Amino acid sequence: MPGALREETAQLLGDYVQHRLGGAALPPPSRTAETLRRVADELESRERLFFRNACSAAALPEPGEAAALLGRVATQMEAEGGLNWGRVVALVVFAGNLAAALAERGAPDHSGALVEALAAYLAEERRDWLEAHGGWDGFYHFFNKHGSDAADQNSTISNAIMAAAGFGLAGLAFLLVVR
Repeated sequence: MPGALREETAQLLGDYVQHRLGGAALPPPSRTAETLRRVADELESRERLFFRNACSAAALPEPGEAAALLGRVATQMEAEGGLNWGRVVALVVFAGNLAAALAERGAPDHSGALVEALAAYLAEERRDWLEAHGGWDGFYHFFNKHGSDAADQNSTISNAIMAAAGFGLAGLAFLLVVR
């Protein structure tokens, strides 16, 4: 199972990063990928200025250091309050913004390293947490409560993202300032 979880994680993250980079308008490869795109897009739209500033030219690492920065951010966010689905989404959005900023800087080939770094963190280092929370099926179900109408579901998603990711964003900001 560890190999399958790693592969699924890399596929989902790779799909999101390609989506974020404006790659070919391919449909998401799964319902979980569609959910990740939707939830990540919502968090990014709510916190666009934050993510833009976090990945500004002044804050942007050298391309070869981006994956290491993503790893430090993931470790710091978890240290400041544990892992949850909202923080996972915040990490995915940060990775997507980092990939986009590097591409704008002329280093588009570093997105794969970011995907690999985050996939390794989630599916290997935090595999026990991911499995305990139902894996990516758990993610899908967390953000797709059945029986709710669309307006209630969108409100629930917004509240869940912001409650779960909010504190992590503060930690991310602190880490970026002190590095």
